[in-house]
Parts: sequence; structure tokens; C-alpha cells
Amino acid sequence: MNLREIIMDAIKFPISDTRKFLIFCVLIILMSLSTILPSYGVKDGTVSIILSLVTLIVSFVVLGYSVDVIKGGTEGDDTLPDFDYVKQFVNGIKAFILEIIYFIIPAVIVIIVASATGLFSSFTEIVYASIDSVANGASNFTMIMAAVPKATMNTFTNALTVTLIVAIILFIIFSLMSFTGLVRFAKTGSGVEGLRFRKILKDMSNVGFVKIIVTLIVIYIISLLLAVVIGLIGLFPYIGVFIGIFIGVPFILLFLYRAIGLLYADA
Repeated sequence: MNLREIIMDAIKFPISDTRKFLIFCVLIILMSLSTILPSYGVKDGTVSIILSLVTLIVSFVVLGYSVDVIKGGTEGDDTLPDFDYVKQFVNGIKAFILEIIYFIIPAVIVIIVASATGLFSSFTEIVYASIDSVANGASNFTMIMAAVPKATMNTFTNALTVTLIVAIILFIIFSLMSFTGLVRFAKTGSGVEGLRFRKILKDMSNVGFVKIIVTLIVIYIISLLLAVVIGLIGLFPYIGVFIGIFIGVPFILLFLYRAIGLLYADA
């Protein structure tokens, strides 16, 4: 499918089955109660604990259902998937763990790079030098920075630059691999398949790296625009928040995951 076909299909998809869409909306409401009700004065400790537990459980169900939406997109299903709460709860946990792994790998690499380039050690030296300068009477930022050895500041600046560049590159790479890994998990039901980097790169190559990047940028821009509309609706007192969350958030999630599924249909 080309980009236009993916977008048009994904926009129509959330309302392809009104009953299932409304059920999904209810799940989003349940997932959001722990953050909404306190703003209306509900601050009982026991209630907060219960709502937080509900939020956690329902969040995994929503994530598991989103995985099924991706799978349906790769298989060309035209309507929302059926609800299987136990299965989707389990798949939601697996998908969450998968996403954590894809976050941990680049985070560890960035920490190693930061340490190797001297970012941490130079930052520590800057902190100590700043504390000493304040103790010796420095009263403004310029005086404090002047007390920091130039070599230390140069090391810190260079290390920070290198670390940021590496972090940005890794974030982009692993974000793309994370999406593809999630799709592999959706198609196979196996978390291990979501971590087979060689197959993931092959899937990305089959779809086309440029197509993946462009499509993701477009669907996220559309999602952002929809979120702005939701935010404006949420400005209406009381009912605005519920309308935005009840309709807008579920629509965006289904649109986003449907588009991802369709994008990888040819993988």
C-alpha cells in the first residue's frame, strides 16, 4: 500500500465497528480514571490505590489489543479485532517488556559512551569546582563558570556533543527496530521473534527504510494534530475532558496502530 492508502484506511478503521470502538473507548476511560478523578476532588487513599491497579491492568489490555490491531493490519483484516481480555492482557505485558528491552539497549550504550568520553567525570569536576567557587565568594553564574578549569569545560562540552549525537542516532535506529519488532511479535505471538535483529532488519529492508521513516513521520504528525484538537475540546469545563479521552484518545491509538500494521503488511 502507498502512503495515501495507508492513511485513508487507518482514518476509517476506528469506526469500522461501532460496538467494538465504544468498548475500546470504555477501556480508555477506565485506564484514565486514576488521573481524571483526582482533578475532580477524589483523593481518598484507598480509592487511589484501586484506581491505580485498574489503570495498570487495563493499560496492559489496551496494549495487547493494540498488538491485535497491528496484526490485523498486516493480514488485511477490515474491522476491529475481537476482545479477548486475558490473552490481550498477557500480550500487553509481553509487548511492554519488549519495549523496555528496546529502551535499555540504547540506554546502556549511551551510558558507556558518556563514561568513555569523560562526560560523567568532567561533570563531577564542574560540580565540585562550582561548589568551591561559591564557598569562596562567587555570587553569580559568570563567576562560578570562570572558576571551572577550561580543560574540564572543553572535555565536558566535547563529551556531551558526542554523547548526544550517539543518543539521537541510537534513538532513531532502535525506535524503528522497536516498531518492527512489535510487528513481528504481533504476527507471531512470540516475544523472542520481536528480538531477532537480523530478521527485523530484513523486514525493514522489504518494506523500505525510506517508506518506514516517511510513513511514521506522517502518521505522527496527524496524531499530533488530532491531539491538539483533543486538547482544545478538553478546555470545555468538565465534559470536555471526558469527550476528548472517550473519543479522541481511542481514535488516535487505533489510527496509529492500524497504520503501523498496514505499513508492514508487505514485510
